[in-house]
Amino acid sequence: MCSLSVVNKTQEIYPSSLEKIEKKRKQLFHIAKIYGMYAAETLRCSRELDEMIVEFQQQCLPARIDS
Repeated sequence: MCSLSVVNKTQEIYPSSLEKIEKKRKQLFHIAKIYGMYAAETLRCSRELDEMIVEFQQQCLPARIDS
């Protein structure tokens, strides 16, 4: 689990990315409420959110080096 200071620092460095992720998350809930959990629109939005989160993690988390 991340410490609060790491989360706060991340929010300072990448605020626009976090705002976009939050906006997409809200959009996902809205679409799911209208069309249902398994509708194509919902699944497409969910994949987009997943991609945004992965991209964000790759940008702000250090690369893991296996030794």
